Amino acid sequence: EQSNERGGAQATQHPPAIRVLGKSGVRRHFASDDRASRPAPARPLSPARLRSMTEVIFLGTGTPSPDADRAGSGVAVIGAGGWILVDCGRGVTQRALQASLDLTTVSAVCLTHHHSDHISDLATFATTRWTAGGVGPLIVVAPDGPCARFAELCLDAFEDQAFHSQAAPSSGPRPTIGLLAFEADTGPAAVFEEDGWKVSSALVEHQPIEAAVAYSIVTGDHTVVVSGDTAACSAVRRLAQDADLLIHEALLSDQVPPELLEWNAGAATVGALAAASRVKSLVLTHLLPAPTAPAEEQAFVDEARGGGYNGPLAVARDLMRIRLSLDPPT
Repeated sequence: EQSNERGGAQATQHPPAIRVLGKSGVRRHFASDDRASRPAPARPLSPARLRSMTEVIFLGTGTPSPDADRAGSGVAVIGAGGWILVDCGRGVTQRALQASLDLTTVSAVCLTHHHSDHISDLATFATTRWTAGGVGPLIVVAPDGPCARFAELCLDAFEDQAFHSQAAPSSGPRPTIGLLAFEADTGPAAVFEEDGWKVSSALVEHQPIEAAVAYSIVTGDHTVVVSGDTAACSAVRRLAQDADLLIHEALLSDQVPPELLEWNAGAATVGALAAASRVKSLVLTHLLPAPTAPAEEQAFVDEARGGGYNGPLAVARDLMRIRLSLDPPT
């Protein structure tokens, strides 16, 4: 396994803080201004480093449009207390298995909103976790309203016999979901605190979809913010203040209908938001139009740079891994 440490030619405000890890047989690309790669062998991780490490895996970076290379939205944040999944769009369960994630150790699934490409794999995820030996309900955190209702009811269409003899008796007769619904507000407001995690939410601007939220996920000394779908807005700017990593949806402003930018974020506005929030690193995801070549990825980078962000910047691909801080704090 190799790692590429990249920081962008103008990354003077923030030191390189993210490491993108490759995996044998899966191509990785860290888009930045210099487009240079400096491969180096991955360092062996001591138990102390493992405990202090936070890793992010992009399980789905696509949109509702069919794309064989990009699953629906899904981001795994991995810490010492297991992992948290943000959104569960089409194909995310399979991507989690490809990433060798243990579904039985997921602490919670946090849903940003009820667009189908963010929630359609939830029943599959819950069922696969159950067949893998997961005990007890799958905890799902969701804003009150259509998103929470979907999570609560997504398994109800299955008759009990649909699960006959598919899991060990210790897992129970069928998969279940434990819903933690909350009233969305501009916040930030804490919505989940367990297993060493602290998750906060903020209401974002994705009208007419209500409610849609972004999440801040704190584990150890690291903060990861996931925007979900939204125009660049003050709620995300506050939530992401000084975060280690901001993951934000991005559209190429000159290649999408103008009306889409009323409720989604152009890459330039994301760059401006990231600069204002002083985030240490930025990753663009939920990309429209979806890039299929390095030059197309670079267009997203260039637009975000034009918005004013000069820190480490990447364009997400499915199964891309980012490691935050290999060393314990001193």
